[in-house]
Amino acid sequence: MSWLRALKETARSGLEIERQRLEPLIAFRGAAGLALVVGTSLVLFGPEIAASSAFGAFQAAIATFQRSWRPRPVLALVSGASLAVSTFVGYVSASHPVLFLCLLGAWTFLAGLAWAAGPTGGIIASSNVAIMLVTITLPTSVVDAAAHAGMILAGGVVQAALIVLFPVRRWGAQRDALADALAAEADYARRLRHDPVAPFDPLPLMTARSAAAVTPRQARRRPVELQGARGIAERLRPVLASLADPAMGVPADGLERAWVNELLGAAGSVLDAAARAVRHGEPVHLSATDLGVLKTPDNDVILVGPALRAADRLAALLDDVLEIAEGTGTDSGLPEHLTPDTRHRPTLLRLVPVVLKAIRRELHHGSPILRHAIRVAVVAVCGYFVGEAMPLGHGYWAPMTAVMVMRP
Repeated sequence: MSWLRALKETARSGLEIERQRLEPLIAFRGAAGLALVVGTSLVLFGPEIAASSAFGAFQAAIATFQRSWRPRPVLALVSGASLAVSTFVGYVSASHPVLFLCLLGAWTFLAGLAWAAGPTGGIIASSNVAIMLVTITLPTSVVDAAAHAGMILAGGVVQAALIVLFPVRRWGAQRDALADALAAEADYARRLRHDPVAPFDPLPLMTARSAAAVTPRQARRRPVELQGARGIAERLRPVLASLADPAMGVPADGLERAWVNELLGAAGSVLDAAARAVRHGEPVHLSATDLGVLKTPDNDVILVGPALRAADRLAALLDDVLEIAEGTGTDSGLPEHLTPDTRHRPTLLRLVPVVLKAIRRELHHGSPILRHAIRVAVVAVCGYFVGEAMPLGHGYWAPMTAVMVMRP
């Protein structure tokens, strides 16, 4: 791809409008945490400490806005703690220009490699470097730097505490991912009525599979309606495809095809109702017509062979989806034959070797992550050196801009 075409594609993707679900309460909670931290530290410790605590609370709030399946309090704490460490280490080395340039290069290089762990880790690491370049200018001694680092950590702790005390749509991201997968299956069922060999976009199912991975603590607290439905949704797609496919015995026209289209339409309505119930945590609302089409004994009369087996399998899977979507309670409410194979997500400590392994896989010449890490480290170090050499002051703006705008 040429430079001109790459720039054109980047501009086009950047200007594309993506409709996302707005979460104003989450934004308000983050802003309230920031105001609480700044106001308290300003009254008790003065403007310099207040500025550091503001950066800690701000960075923690930004981390919780990222699309991640990890608990939001964990993201806030990790973000605040990493920024506190960066600030203290950066201030201690800032009085030695050569040492600080080496530290800045290493810190920025590691932040670039952090993208190997995913976009959330990359954004948090890059923001840490950018904010660190500002916060190291605030303390006046090592003891003062430790105090600033402590207040930065306090900002992250306050944001984490607010998330625990005032949860907004608990498990909302996982609910949305599963609901999107069920809605995609519903849309697929309706499209099969007009095109029996219509393609299926697997992205919603892949997202739901990623969202289904939980830590042991999350597994004990996960709502029943989020357990098992994802696996059933994955098994539904081939059943829908085999029911609609003319190669499976149902002709392109005639009574059998009309009946299959009715079954597909009813399946789409049932899946849409289940998706709404999962997304909002409310009971499933179905029309008697849809249930009647799926459970009518006419299936045994009209359909034969593979088509009949697919219809029976479809009805059984949809019953399972509805049974799970209606679930309210603990694991005991989940039927034994529907107990899902839980996908495990490592805890933070166990995540360290996983991240190191992911970074190690990127350490080769053709890796875009490695190229990005080298590029951003060189630009940050050169930008800081040139900025400090010029008489304009505030030389940290150049490396701060680099780490904030450069992406792999």
